[in-house]
Amino acid sequence: MKNFLPPILYLLAIGFLPLVLATAKAISFEKLKDRTFRKTVAKDFLRTFPACALAALPLMIFPGAAKWYLLGIHLVFFPLFVLEFGHVWYFGARIGINTFYSLFVSTAAETGEYIRQNLSVFNVLAAFVPFFAIAYGLWLLPPPAYASETWHWAAVAVTVALVVPMVQNSLKKHDYQRKTSYWLNPYVSLAYHYLKFRINYRALREMILAHAAPPFAKIRSRLEGAARETYVILIGESANSHHFHCYGYERETTPFTEKIAGLRRFAGVRSQFAQTLPSLEKTITFATVKEPDLLYKKGSLIDYFHEAGFKVWWYSNQGALDDTAITAMTTHADVSKCFNFADMKRFEAAGFDANMLGDYEKALDDPAPKKAVFLHLLGSHSAYVNRYPSEFRHFEDAPPKKGHLSVDKQAMINSYDDSIRYTDFVISEAIRLLSAREGVKGLVYFSDHGEDVYDTNEDKSLGHGAIANEPMISVPFYVWISDELDRLRPDLRRAAAKSDYKLEDAIHTVIDVASLENDDFDASKSIFEKAAE
Repeated sequence: MKNFLPPILYLLAIGFLPLVLATAKAISFEKLKDRTFRKTVAKDFLRTFPACALAALPLMIFPGAAKWYLLGIHLVFFPLFVLEFGHVWYFGARIGINTFYSLFVSTAAETGEYIRQNLSVFNVLAAFVPFFAIAYGLWLLPPPAYASETWHWAAVAVTVALVVPMVQNSLKKHDYQRKTSYWLNPYVSLAYHYLKFRINYRALREMILAHAAPPFAKIRSRLEGAARETYVILIGESANSHHFHCYGYERETTPFTEKIAGLRRFAGVRSQFAQTLPSLEKTITFATVKEPDLLYKKGSLIDYFHEAGFKVWWYSNQGALDDTAITAMTTHADVSKCFNFADMKRFEAAGFDANMLGDYEKALDDPAPKKAVFLHLLGSHSAYVNRYPSEFRHFEDAPPKKGHLSVDKQAMINSYDDSIRYTDFVISEAIRLLSAREGVKGLVYFSDHGEDVYDTNEDKSLGHGAIANEPMISVPFYVWISDELDRLRPDLRRAAAKSDYKLEDAIHTVIDVASLENDDFDASKSIFEKAAE
């Protein structure tokens, strides 16, 4: 075999360099100690080989046409490679379904502004000069050749064998959800994710039509003379209240919010579910475990604010698109934006929750007299070590009462507690920015569910799922109100050190804090009423 090495190296570079950059941007010393991180990275590299082998197969079968084939590959895939590489460079994550969704929901003005801010003559030259230089180099390559027919078909057989895992994976129903790294390379990534986007978006549109609930009737405000009102709803992720210092945990995981005067913290709050979607379907709508059909018969909290005359923002640091009722509801907001392009279950750490605060500030400064801003955090979703920047790595000693566990398990608990501490910082910043604005203001924070971090079973209890336990459903619940709102609503001062509250009733607490009411609002389901009992 002669002259095969240069074209094969080129094909490997197209397939692997974006993955190498994504890994380099995500890697850190503490992550290297995380076995899950190491395993995920290794699998991603191993699963990129089949697609590269597929690209090399025509070259191995028809070496005489190598020059024209390589130029065709270069013409089509090098621009895609540049897009993928640029996406990783700017966002820290590979191009995926959220990228297409964000492009689709952006206006022409927003897209134009982004291009002007990030595209320069240097950027264009940095892409075009290598494009033509590499094309010229590929044209000058000597043609590959085999020493014999035996070598020819042996090489073809080896290449086909490398492609087999990818073919097997594609034939398994729904397997793309579990092994998407087979599709994370420029040869197939963009087409695969765009096709997935179109399928999901079609399902989403059908879901939106199914949620065309009748408007809420006769929503009234209990405030008189309030010229400006702003309410913020912070939705956390996988936050177990047993790991919060303010609820009695031995570690100081909540140092930032503990300095905020007047912040109400309610203990004993439990989610009915240990998964995000079923939990949110009950917390930001009027649906309950006993009356699940209200998810479809009534609008969401977003609709409620909207029909009460508020301008509504929905900012999410989680995935932008899925064919779910929640995603359908968030499209009803005046502004809906996704900040995280990474797959949160993978090693990529494209966006930390604090990245939303810049747009959050802009929403707070919007001239609309009545505003409701939702911030959906990524919080403490695994992998925990990806949820906070390196400067927020804080806990390195043995966790409370867990010093007998293995080093890996102690590191897992430490990274989880660091993620709780970082969430505490984000909450404190959201309150600080809100408190600096004029008018009546209020903020409600809760987590969708908790997380079991070796709390119930030190051998294997890690994460959350359909079979829930106490750590998976115990969640934090905060309420902050401004002095202006406190003067107008002195009844909101009621609080209790402990309450027994179902998270599915959270919508009534938010409406209570916003001082709104109609026949759908049940004051007895507000956490303040519960706390007064």
